[in-house]
Formats: sequence, structure tokens, C-alpha cells
Amino acid sequence: MRAVEWGRWPIFLSQSIAPVLLIWLSWQYVVGIFFLANILWALFIRYNFVSIPLASFGVILVLAKWVVWLIATVILFIQHTSPECWVSLAWPVLIFPLGMFTPTEIGRIQVQFMRALGYEPTQENPLSNA
Repeated sequence: MRAVEWGRWPIFLSQSIAPVLLIWLSWQYVVGIFFLANILWALFIRYNFVSIPLASFGVILVLAKWVVWLIATVILFIQHTSPECWVSLAWPVLIFPLGMFTPTEIGRIQVQFMRALGYEPTQENPLSNA
């Protein structure tokens, strides 16, 4: 599944949500919401819960970013909403520094997703027979 995205789920989803929020909220508030949500996600949820339906839905939602992000950014520029228009334009790049404060153990999440799918990890080392 999508272990990389699950590790920073709020930041991942923000690709489609943040540009729209910037139409109504200040950029500081939007950045703060997703920064705080990502920290809380990392502390309390990401290693304690996985959901295959949510992970699948998230991929579809973020695929919509190419339309949503473009439309929201154009609206912000037309409304002359600065600096929100520039934050929206740069959002696909800004998510990287926002997410760097929560390093993720991808393998740990992958095991959780595999268990949710019905697979159990084995102790065999595939390189030991080489």
C-alpha cells in the first residue's frame, strides 16, 4: 500500500486541501493546521492504526490535486490574494519541509499494511541462501 504517504498522512492529503483552504484562510493558519496535524498524526496515530480504505481514498483525493491546486491557485491570483496565492503556487514544494520534522519508519508501516491485508511477516532472510 502507501506506507510513505501514511507516515505523513495530513501533509499528503494537504496537496488537494490546502490550496482550497487558502481561498478563505490566511497562509499562516493553513500552514499551522497541517504542521500541527502532521505532528499529532506522527505522535498518536501513524504506528497505531492503518486503514486500507483510507489509504486508497487518499490516493484518489491527491490525484485530484492537479485540478484542485491549479483552480485554487488561479482563483487566488485573480482575487489578488497575496501572499496566499504564492503559498498555494509553491504548496507542492512546501510540503517537504513541513514533513521533515516527522521522520517515518516506512518498513514498520509496510508491515502493518501487509498484516491488514492478511499477510504475516516471516523471519527468513532472502539473502541467506545466496
